[in-house]
Amino acid sequence: METTVLKCPSCNSSLPYDAEKRLWKCTYCGSEFTREQILELTAQKSDADIDIKKPEYKEDTEIPEDQPELNLYRCQNCGAEMVADQNTSSTFCVYCGSTGILKSRLEGKFRPKYIIPFSKTKDDAIAAYNGLRKGRFLAPSEFGKQENIEKITGVYIPFWLYDGFSQGLIEGERHDKTSWRSGDYIYTKTDVYHELRAGSEAFEKVPADGSEKFDDDLMDSIEPFKLDELEPFNYSYLSGFLSEKYDVGAESDEKRASLRMNNSLKESLYSTIKGSLISPTERINCSIDKVEYALLPVWMLNTFVNGKAHTFAMNGQTGKIVGDIPIDPKKSIMFLLFLIALGFGIGALVDYLFF
Repeated sequence: METTVLKCPSCNSSLPYDAEKRLWKCTYCGSEFTREQILELTAQKSDADIDIKKPEYKEDTEIPEDQPELNLYRCQNCGAEMVADQNTSSTFCVYCGSTGILKSRLEGKFRPKYIIPFSKTKDDAIAAYNGLRKGRFLAPSEFGKQENIEKITGVYIPFWLYDGFSQGLIEGERHDKTSWRSGDYIYTKTDVYHELRAGSEAFEKVPADGSEKFDDDLMDSIEPFKLDELEPFNYSYLSGFLSEKYDVGAESDEKRASLRMNNSLKESLYSTIKGSLISPTERINCSIDKVEYALLPVWMLNTFVNGKAHTFAMNGQTGKIVGDIPIDPKKSIMFLLFLIALGFGIGALVDYLFF
């Protein structure tokens, strides 16, 4: 397996992608490079020119069977060890911050067709996270610690993009009741209708994440991505970020994509009916025409409280953030006691002033 580090042509320092400026900026000399320049640079240089180096393994390293396979590499900038599990396609050196890109995990069937570059920065992600927890004074203190917040990391997550076609029908009875009063009596008339709706919808690039490591509901929650901004994949966009390769195949994810398409068609059909159907019959089928592989940008933060991970995710393109902030039981008890004490204090003050 080989690693690649994208380096500045001017000074040979690391060259990460700057999400705010949407170009590559050298961390040492400040040189900036546009997309066109980077594409020309990576096309012209051979693997040797861009510092590809084989990993150095420790012979005495034993990996427990119940843990994922870990590979050790040497950082090309400082010589420190870099660790990557079997699904990581780019990782960081914890000492100098350089990004090691594992190109062999981005080739063949694992080579993405598209990528959406980050447009939201780490500062944007931190601001969004702080906004999410603002006013939640009963949250565990771990959520406000700066050393935890600084661990927000940009990750390119593997997604399958499906084109498909859903068609079908729904039918059932709809009861329309009308009531009126006449003298001492209330009359009710029930009109019974047989409703039938049929239709079809075509879909393009319906996303489904292809990694077991990331929760499906969480990834669905940060959508939509602006898929008209998809770029042809180039590994240079990974510089400065983590990335993963898929471990859930397109066939396995197809059920999720089909379900989303069918649910969208059902919602469209039901929206044309006034009221609700009694015991409706639904017959909707989906066919997948095409699937493509892409990497999409997400800012991630895991905060651990009492050994439990609370995950926050922000769409690295649109800035939409999701995550759950729990209530600290100790803080809630203290706050309740404070309210009780405050109530007694106010009662005693009123008694003293007026009685």
